[in-house]
Amino acid sequence: MTALFTDIVGSTALAEQMDPEDWREIVSGAHRCVSEAVYRYEGTIAQLLGDGVLAFFGAPIAHEDDAERAIRVACEILDSIETYASELRAKKRVENFQLRIGLNTGLVVVGNIGSDLHMEYLAIGDTVNLAARMQSAAEANTILISESTHRLAANLFDFEDKGKIAVKGKAEPIQVYRVIGERKGAVRARGIAGLTSPMVGRSREFATLLQIIADVRAGRGSIAAIIGEAGLGKSRLVAEWRKAALADAERPIRWVEGRCLSYGSSMAHHLSTDILRALINAPAGSSEEETHRALAQTTHALLDGDMKEVYPYLGHLLGLKLEEEMAARVKYLDGPALQAKYIAAYKKFLQAIAHAQPTVIVCEDVHWADPSSVELGAQVLSIASEVPMVIVFVTRPDKDAAGWKLIAQSHEITGVGALELHLAPLSDSDSKQLVNNLLEIDALPENLRKMILAKAEGNPFFVEEVLRMLIDRGGIARHADNGEWIVTREIQNIEIPDTLQGVLTARIDRLPDDAKRVLQIAAVIGRKFQVKVLERVLEQMG
Repeated sequence: MTALFTDIVGSTALAEQMDPEDWREIVSGAHRCVSEAVYRYEGTIAQLLGDGVLAFFGAPIAHEDDAERAIRVACEILDSIETYASELRAKKRVENFQLRIGLNTGLVVVGNIGSDLHMEYLAIGDTVNLAARMQSAAEANTILISESTHRLAANLFDFEDKGKIAVKGKAEPIQVYRVIGERKGAVRARGIAGLTSPMVGRSREFATLLQIIADVRAGRGSIAAIIGEAGLGKSRLVAEWRKAALADAERPIRWVEGRCLSYGSSMAHHLSTDILRALINAPAGSSEEETHRALAQTTHALLDGDMKEVYPYLGHLLGLKLEEEMAARVKYLDGPALQAKYIAAYKKFLQAIAHAQPTVIVCEDVHWADPSSVELGAQVLSIASEVPMVIVFVTRPDKDAAGWKLIAQSHEITGVGALELHLAPLSDSDSKQLVNNLLEIDALPENLRKMILAKAEGNPFFVEEVLRMLIDRGGIARHADNGEWIVTREIQNIEIPDTLQGVLTARIDRLPDDAKRVLQIAAVIGRKFQVKVLERVLEQMG
């Protein structure tokens, strides 16, 4: 779990200067800024501590990116507090209203704590205490995080290394970082820095994808779904496919990727606009002026006289301020009429794109797709049967997710080849090859090799994260003289790495209550056992 603490800077001095009712109103306004951001990212407000707030990410509901969510919330809180402070200054209520925030990630025991007279949902453990220390050490209007939180989101944000600080209750200094802000264009990266391996165990799927590229160059569109559990190498397969597809300079194709976010299901048309921005070369983070210019230039170049049938509706979809004539085309449309215009404009735009150049559109993490993008996408899928365009959905096998409708719908479109590539776990031999490729240790002790493969169970991401944990904890290291990897100590047991805890607990939390209870009891019994043992225990527990 990631714990987030906020505190109003100098609250005691500020409270002394005003009536208690006025101070209560000001503190309540600050709490609203915090709570709105926390709930937007599905966190939990655990306690309102007078002038501070304690929030949880990862309990009672876990997500695989709770540390990232908590940092995003902290950044949004500071932005909203800056606006709130400006309002207070304008009303001459508080001259310098400031907040500081601390974050820490780790294991906790959570549950209802207290007695019949008073009960609260709390987290107990050093994780929460250290988050409070991070907040106390943070400067005004800054976010300070521990090394455990930084490790889980290091490539997604920019940080300032603040070195090690002494913390009350800790024998050794603690490494801390100040959050500067989101790193533009960053996506969650997997793998171990400095260690690489050729793609392993996906030759059949890769050959199929190469044939799809040959088909689209010949003028035939298609729809494909790459389906697999978290960590099985879906994104790696797409990355290798992209590299091969773009390597042929004599027969260029347009390659576009859009990505769904784990917290984006309530963000209307997030996937639709992400793909549209990629098509016009105005990625997220581009200014409104840059986006406006890119859309106008692209639609004019591709559509010329038909521009007015596309530009105003795609501009409205992107949230742009349109010219008066163009805005008038959108102004009086109600919801269904506007959605119909979005669909027609999007489809016409895609047709023009594909006629100009064979195009591949990859939709990543479709299991998190927002419903409005799914509805739009379902209406434009048929374009793959009309023009040289490949539409690819990368997803987990979650048939209850809104995005699965796109995969089901693709099979109903006539005149287009729709296929599903289901990625299975790697075989033992492929997993061993991956370990050898990453570490170049042919003489890895057999017991350690078996522990790694048993823990990873054929999942390439799990293999990499187990190796990363062993490296971080000094079990495997480079030789000082020749740089080769060596085993530095005997390893009797391998824990589940922190980076995998979120993935696993998030999946468990989505199970029905009865299934979750059975799984928890089974976990206590052991890793392998006869089913009748579990049945007997369940009977005795009622």
